Amino acid sequence: MAEKKLANSGIGVYALPLTVEGIDDADIEGRVPLNILRDGTRIAIPYWPSPFMNDELWISLLQNGKETRLYEAFISPPQRPVLYFNLTPEHLATDGIAFLYYQIWKAAGGNDDSSPQKTLTIDHTRPVVLTDATFPHATLWGYLNNKTIPPLTSGATVAIPASKEMAKAGDVAKVYWQGYASFNGSGPPVAGTYFESEKILQQQDVDRGYRAVVPFDPYVRLLVDNDSALVRWQLFRGARLLGESKENLVKVDRVTPGESGPFGLSTQGEMKMALQTIPKKQRDLSIGVSGIGVSGIGVSDAGPFSAITIDTLTEGFIAKSVWDSGFLTFFFERTPDELDGDDFDFSSGVKGEALVDYGRTFALGPIAGRPPTRIAFTVPSSLFPEQPTPLAPTIYTAQIKLYKGGGGNEEASNIVEFVIDQTAPFNLKNPRRDVRPNPAPVFVNRPADAQVTVNEAWRALPANANVNITMNVGYALRRLDDHLRVWLVSGTQRIQVWDAPVPATGAISFANTVFSQLPNGRVNVEFDWRDLPGNQSLMSVPTAFLTLALAQRPLLNKAPLVPKTDPNYSTAIFLDDFAAGISAIVQNAFIEHAEVGDQIHVTIEDSGDVTNFVDLPPQPWANADLTFPLLYADLAKVFADATEPKNVTIRSTITRAGLTPDVQSPDATFTLALDYAGPTNPNLPDLVNREMQLPVVTGASKTSNSLLPGDRNQPGTFEVVFGLTDPEITPEQTAKCYINNILIAEYVPFTNENKFTVNFPASVSAALPTPQTNAHWTIQKSGSNKNVMSSLPQIVLVGGVPIPLPLPTIRIRNPANRDFIECFGMISPTSGYILGLQIPKDRLLPPGKTITAHFAAYRDLAGTQLITGTESSQDYVIKTADLPDVAPVGSPAVFKTAQPARGAIAFGKYWYTTDINGQQTSAPVIKPLDTISNSFNYCDLAVAPVTAP
Repeated sequence: MAEKKLANSGIGVYALPLTVEGIDDADIEGRVPLNILRDGTRIAIPYWPSPFMNDELWISLLQNGKETRLYEAFISPPQRPVLYFNLTPEHLATDGIAFLYYQIWKAAGGNDDSSPQKTLTIDHTRPVVLTDATFPHATLWGYLNNKTIPPLTSGATVAIPASKEMAKAGDVAKVYWQGYASFNGSGPPVAGTYFESEKILQQQDVDRGYRAVVPFDPYVRLLVDNDSALVRWQLFRGARLLGESKENLVKVDRVTPGESGPFGLSTQGEMKMALQTIPKKQRDLSIGVSGIGVSGIGVSDAGPFSAITIDTLTEGFIAKSVWDSGFLTFFFERTPDELDGDDFDFSSGVKGEALVDYGRTFALGPIAGRPPTRIAFTVPSSLFPEQPTPLAPTIYTAQIKLYKGGGGNEEASNIVEFVIDQTAPFNLKNPRRDVRPNPAPVFVNRPADAQVTVNEAWRALPANANVNITMNVGYALRRLDDHLRVWLVSGTQRIQVWDAPVPATGAISFANTVFSQLPNGRVNVEFDWRDLPGNQSLMSVPTAFLTLALAQRPLLNKAPLVPKTDPNYSTAIFLDDFAAGISAIVQNAFIEHAEVGDQIHVTIEDSGDVTNFVDLPPQPWANADLTFPLLYADLAKVFADATEPKNVTIRSTITRAGLTPDVQSPDATFTLALDYAGPTNPNLPDLVNREMQLPVVTGASKTSNSLLPGDRNQPGTFEVVFGLTDPEITPEQTAKCYINNILIAEYVPFTNENKFTVNFPASVSAALPTPQTNAHWTIQKSGSNKNVMSSLPQIVLVGGVPIPLPLPTIRIRNPANRDFIECFGMISPTSGYILGLQIPKDRLLPPGKTITAHFAAYRDLAGTQLITGTESSQDYVIKTADLPDVAPVGSPAVFKTAQPARGAIAFGKYWYTTDINGQQTSAPVIKPLDTISNSFNYCDLAVAPVTAP
């Protein structure tokens, strides 16, 4: 499609921002989740408010400087309010920063409008695998069941492990729970059981881990019999996913053995109960049975014939969450002698007082429908209010009376005790009133001044490494397992410094490093208590605790600037860039509260592997911009052995003596594109790779790396043969061939190949300079003109453009009858035995011009079978015009080698060369050679042997 020629005229605003489903618009980095990279998603484009017929829509993706058109469409009204287009995994295949946007061409004409660019950060690298979450209240066999303490009605506890290797305060942990109707987390999930929570981590969470609670209703309640849940957790820093755990399994079984569901409720939710409550039966006078005797009547030391139990916390306390659920669950132990009509009455009361009937009868139903061992039954928790007096928790007792067959013989069970405590620490029971905990904690090692000023001098004292405080533990009914939480508060900043029980003395302490997380000024303290059953006190009144006057914690409000990657860190760094130098700049304008002595660090980190990073040498803060050279050796460590562009993160850090933790800037991400084609280059980032094989350039004469004059008006070849250990050239790569630094050809293979050959035309040969030039070749990844590797130069000799020199001649006695090279052509047959080439006088060969006479002998007239040892050359200087020119060449040994014995057949070739704008050569002349006379003598009169020696 032809590009539009007209610029946007500014008529109307059509291109509203697009969105990408599954990517939060609030995430300015646009990090693409792994599930979208795997499955794809949709682009959502609002239909523009003033449409025309055949408005033209382009959707484009810009990455690494290359724009890819994803969609072109003609859109006419009417349309839905939002237009959707698929964003496929193929569109997101390349890691790095990409920009997605669209353009509308009004009525497919010249007026266009572009939407804002949406940044997408694409990274297929899986996050670091975190340690699995665990279930501290599960059994050794991995069950959460009716025996779980605290009861499951309080929720399922998930323990998130410490993450000191990865996390820091301020990171976010997200926990995900999903229930399944199977014991192994397989099959479809149970609807309504998906739960997720998140927590901003404080330093103690990082150091020790923390516990998350999945609410019972509905996330656990819907998991009944032979069920399970899968739990995983993730760690985020801002929008960036640092790590993710594998899924861990916990089995959920809330059915007592032999029963059909939790406390008699079946997995289908139907009331298929072994016992039912019915209106209270009016009983006739019965004979009580306390044990086994004759005919079942009498007294025995065996104890009650029937028994009931109840699950409690330590010392018999009922958890507040259980009491708040509205019911207490008791368990009736089946008796060995049963009838189908068995039933029992329930009674309870405050310990020491008479038991009061519940007013309902529990019918056990047919024996065949009863669970094997015990039967759960519930009664309203409203039967067990906490008594206003005395101050101590209220102890209740409960008992049942079992009636055989529903008749008159009754049997009283054991009496079970349990404790109801609905009064939080510090609260009053009579009159019931919520009271704020008091008094404020005592700051034991406080500074002496009236403002209780905590400064660097106070904090530096060894005795003040910890803040020592004493809590009031003299409140009524104080227990050692009461749980205290303490916060330091300054403005909107709130730091928890304690979350645990307190010793009997009330003395607790925490590290003074927490002060670094608070701003200077007045700091208040707040606290609350929670008792064993789970009663939570009110929060204390905020009380002035101390005044902070520490050296202000510095702030780094912006990631280091990398000018080479601007704008917006979107331009990749290539090997080409290192020649001019690359740097990162920590801008002083974005630093707050820095002090002399602070050290500024810059870290480059693999975005997909936080363990792969490099710290640049620190520089002292100087109240000015600081420039950090980004050297190839440093960036190459992070790039490691990657074969494709890699996203890296850059951040700066301020360190200061006594400052904990270090202060970090936000992260910025850019792309390192240090990958290249061809063999390993030992001199990176130099783009000349000495390990690349040198080319071989030949002309028509087939002389390697030498173009003779006769080659200058003919095509030639450029060939590269790879070494045995060199990688082959692939279809994804392009080779380019250069002679005299001019591109003569490109080569893109169809298959992997270990050599390649290209041809170049005669026009290239003719244009080359003499007497020599260079040839080299390059290799690159196709589609990119970056990181192009070049071979070393190969010297190629270049002869001059052919000039027709006059032919040399030799003396021949009778050319018509015997056109041979014979002794008659020798300069001095009997003494020199040297061939004389007669050089014609010519303007091309002025007096004083040096020529070189050449001779060689062959076994064939075509001149292809050289006779070894017969090649000879000799310089000659052209004489004045009045003197003939006879250039000597050869020697007796040459000619005797050509004809080593009588009858030997040989052919002689002679020619001469000279330098006229490069080496020129006369046309060679080949004639039969015979320098043995009829007397079998050589020209020097030596006797020619009969056979070759």
